[in-house]
Amino acid sequence: MVPKEEPLGVPIEGDGRQQREDSYRIIAEVDRDNDENTLRPSKPSISPIHTLFRDVDWNKSVVGPRGNWGHELRHISRFLIADTSPAVLFWGKSSSILYNEACLPLLGDKHPEAMGMDASEVFSMIWEQLAGKIAEQRETGRTEMCTATRLLIERNGHMEETYFDWKLIPVTDDDGEVKGSYGIPLDRTREVICSRQNDCVQRVCRYTGTAHNMKDFWRTLLDAIKHDPKDMPFALLYSLDEQLGIRATPSKPSYPCHLEGTVGVDADSVMGQEYIDLSCDIDGFAPTMLKALKRDSMLVLEASDPSLKRLLGGIGWTGHDPPCDQFVVIPIKDDSRIVAFMVVGLNPYRRYSSQFCDFLQLIADVASPHISRARLSEEVARHNELAKRAQLDRKKSDMRFSRFAEWSIVGLAVADVKGRIVYANDAWYKFSGLSPADQDSLSWFDSVVPDDVGLLREWHGKVLNEKTGGTFQIRSKEPFRRGHMYADHRTGICACYSDLNESDEVESIMIFTMDISELKWTEQQLILRSKALEESEKKWRNYAEHCPLGICRTDGEGYVEYGNKAWHTFYGFGPDHAIPDMPQPWLPWVREEHVQPCKDFFARLQKHPGPESIEFQLVNKTYTISGGDNTVTNGAYVVATGFSEFRDDGAIDHIDFWVTDISGQKMAVKVLTDKMEEAIRSKTQQERFMDMISHEIRNPLSAVLHCSEEIIDSIKGSSTTIDRVFQKRLKLDPCDSERSILKKQINNALDAANTIVYCVQHQKQIVDDVLTVSKLDSDLLVVSPIPVHPMALVRSSLKIFDAELKMADIKLMVVEDESLSQLGLEWVMLDPNRFLQIVINLVTNAIKFTKTSKIREIVVTISATTHRPFESQLGVEFVPQRYAPATPVSAQSSPADLQDMGQFDSDIFLSFSVKDTGKGLTENEKAQVFNRFAQASPKTHIEYGGSGLGLFISRQITEMLGGEIGMASSPGSGCTFAFYVKTLRCEFPRQMSDSPEPVVRLSRSLSITADGTPMVSGDEVDGGLIVTPRGPSTPQNENNPLKVLVVEDNLVNQKVLCKQLRNRDFRVQAANHGRDALDVVRDHKPSMSHEENPFDVILCDIEMPVMDGIEFTREIRRLEAEGELEGHTPILGVTANVRSKQVSGALEVGMDGVTTKPYRIEELIAHIGGVCAK
Repeated sequence: MVPKEEPLGVPIEGDGRQQREDSYRIIAEVDRDNDENTLRPSKPSISPIHTLFRDVDWNKSVVGPRGNWGHELRHISRFLIADTSPAVLFWGKSSSILYNEACLPLLGDKHPEAMGMDASEVFSMIWEQLAGKIAEQRETGRTEMCTATRLLIERNGHMEETYFDWKLIPVTDDDGEVKGSYGIPLDRTREVICSRQNDCVQRVCRYTGTAHNMKDFWRTLLDAIKHDPKDMPFALLYSLDEQLGIRATPSKPSYPCHLEGTVGVDADSVMGQEYIDLSCDIDGFAPTMLKALKRDSMLVLEASDPSLKRLLGGIGWTGHDPPCDQFVVIPIKDDSRIVAFMVVGLNPYRRYSSQFCDFLQLIADVASPHISRARLSEEVARHNELAKRAQLDRKKSDMRFSRFAEWSIVGLAVADVKGRIVYANDAWYKFSGLSPADQDSLSWFDSVVPDDVGLLREWHGKVLNEKTGGTFQIRSKEPFRRGHMYADHRTGICACYSDLNESDEVESIMIFTMDISELKWTEQQLILRSKALEESEKKWRNYAEHCPLGICRTDGEGYVEYGNKAWHTFYGFGPDHAIPDMPQPWLPWVREEHVQPCKDFFARLQKHPGPESIEFQLVNKTYTISGGDNTVTNGAYVVATGFSEFRDDGAIDHIDFWVTDISGQKMAVKVLTDKMEEAIRSKTQQERFMDMISHEIRNPLSAVLHCSEEIIDSIKGSSTTIDRVFQKRLKLDPCDSERSILKKQINNALDAANTIVYCVQHQKQIVDDVLTVSKLDSDLLVVSPIPVHPMALVRSSLKIFDAELKMADIKLMVVEDESLSQLGLEWVMLDPNRFLQIVINLVTNAIKFTKTSKIREIVVTISATTHRPFESQLGVEFVPQRYAPATPVSAQSSPADLQDMGQFDSDIFLSFSVKDTGKGLTENEKAQVFNRFAQASPKTHIEYGGSGLGLFISRQITEMLGGEIGMASSPGSGCTFAFYVKTLRCEFPRQMSDSPEPVVRLSRSLSITADGTPMVSGDEVDGGLIVTPRGPSTPQNENNPLKVLVVEDNLVNQKVLCKQLRNRDFRVQAANHGRDALDVVRDHKPSMSHEENPFDVILCDIEMPVMDGIEFTREIRRLEAEGELEGHTPILGVTANVRSKQVSGALEVGMDGVTTKPYRIEELIAHIGGVCAK
């Protein structure tokens, strides 16, 4: 923040001059290379305000043509347009204005004509204040503030009063001369209006607090309102008659109102509206005031309301133009009773709002307490006047008193100033129990029980000293007996007054006593019974109000007489939603199918006492439970039990209902039912899946067993034949049958071995499918796009099916759509492993279901579009998407490597479809095929095999690649499966010619180097691989064979692996676990530093006893770091753990690569060559 007294500006670089040390200035930067006359936007898009700047005819303004603008104006105008806060630029001596887009609400309908106009025309209402500040700024060059300027702005069709603080920042040229002012308006409307209204409320409180009677109160209230003519320019104050007000209940209620005063109105013009009778004046303003009376709240009226025209017709407005647009009828209360109405005309420049409502209500609330005080003062004065008149009248009635006293049933007595009885009638003696014969010695204090003597003496002294009288209760010594009524004392109402002489001194005391013993006994009995009844009612009402059950009582027709809070809550009744005045008001909150049973339930209670019960569901209410990330929602249910009470004549008196919320029980039933059904489905799927997995694993194992037996028999036969040949038991002849027998046995062994390989690959595929689903569930599946040639990728991948297609006599056609050539599509960024996973799944299914058809054909079509293909283009219906596309993350190349592969172009949608001539699918079967562990039917696995995961995995991978998958089929017409993925067109990768790593890899096993790139063998092209040219797969040579240390705890695997490596000219040594291998490495440690390492590479299993592969690798790297081992010995992990976390953990501890089991020996040798080359 910048202090107000310091000059404020926006520091902008100038032509090299040093900025002044005492102030900041807005200085435009000269764009010397810009020869255009238009302002250049910083962004390509043109906003409306830019367009306005371009289209304004500046030649007609004082600013002049844009070509003549100085660099200060050109730069500050660009700054103005870029400013997102409201701002106005006052330029030149005439203060022509320029403004930005954020300032449009401030200008209202003056936009766009205001652009370039003089400020005195645009801001005429506040220009006098602004002009002075701007003129002062021209002289001082300092930032000026102009506070609380009142501005009328048209909003929503109305002129609205607003207040702004203006911060005027000087815009100077290079010489420091002020050229203009950069005005920043700050909206202070709410603060100004709130302050004004608070002053009015405080003034009302002060003024009305001085009133001593109601007339003064009305006057002071209007005087306080007159000081706020902006918010309340008009007011009519009507008082409601005190005797016949809201709380009075005469046989014919009447509500006369009297005009107590006005504000903003000519007093002579309202004479016709001085009195209004709310009960009789049905054509005037009375119905509107009666409506406010019944609503007991403020009533808002528009100026067009017909009732206002009748009230305000002919009234002359004073001191305010234009007249008010809105009026409010404000009830003014004394406690809870309305004593007056004030018709207030609201500020014509502010519409009625919640703030205005609170302000008016606060005025009424502040005035309310002073009404009671004024009324009390008025009442005290009136009673004093009545007392004086009574005292005078008493003197005149002395003679009448003596005559009527003897005949009165009220006890009358006269006592002197000392309390001795001077005179008493018979009624008084009867009440007091005293004898007239003892009158000379009787005292007033002898007529009451001892406990009341003090009360008499108090009133005796008060009458003598204050010369006033009063009424109080006394008890005499005479017992009371009448029928069953009995009391130890008689009770009476005693009134005593002073009897003054001519000197205004107390001469005697007048005593009046009325025997109320019977009434007192009745009152005491009534009090006792009422108290007991109140306690009982209080107890039961407290019980009902706090009872969690809904309790309701209705009459015989169903109109509600009582309902506790819980019952109101069930149906949404409350202060804002009152109970409708209708029979059975709960029916609208009951679901439609339960309405008629509820009506029948109530009808039964109208005929029988019950109890009757019913369950029903409520509308627009739900019951929800949450646990973790799961939320379950169910309907709200209640059970209602009713009891009827009948009168003696058989008519129904009332019906009581108990309503219990059973939503929790219903939810529990629903959750348990859903869980049970889900458990049954899950169990069924798991059993079916386990049956399928067992079948798929057992079948290849059986084949493996049989083939192994065949290999053993063939090898034994071959061995026998060879022995016979070499022992020369038979003569060798080129046509001898032993050669053919030996060749046949060797071929049988090769076929059996190939079958074993096929079975192992089949089992591996089952395991891979399960692992892929596990990765998808754990969100661990990585999308790694690299440059690929789509057609070459598809064609080469389909070669793995050649043998199977030939065996099943299936014709496979690959169609290259013309869209590929039209788009010139050769290389795209794509994850080949994920893409081919879908392709192989679809082609495998097509082959599986086409084998048994008469016509066995499969057509594979590849196409491309620049937009997402429609279902009609691919001839399928897409499955609804369930998963979000994955963010492409390269697991094979760094971002720098991807940049070297060429420039990326626009998005391309690559489509792939497989159409077969199989048996087709029904509608029910199509609905199941893309679900987890699901096949078309339970017979599908028996007839065709499979895990039921292929299409489920394909669906998820497709959606991860930004595409969709779908199908079209009908029984007997085959199936068409199609999918598309989103790719990026890219150029031919430049590293293809010399990089030792492959661009695309498809393999039956996984081999990963330390940098995360997969390794492949160079001889897998026959299996459908597309690889880049690479060097020798291994640095092996005849003169210098590689030395390999095999660390494997499984002796069978160790024996087989060592044998395979030795057959390929490796020098191999074995160890049974990590500790054993560590000893071998130390024993073979070279004695001289220049000698070679004992091993070129170490093949190490990870899961081993004694010391596992992770700990062994960590120990080897430690020894190398400490210098105990020379150089760096590559360590290649060999494991069956294929999860990313397990592989990355092995690489992190120092392994140079990881190969997963099962693997082909050629793949392992290629991996060895890769890590040794690095």
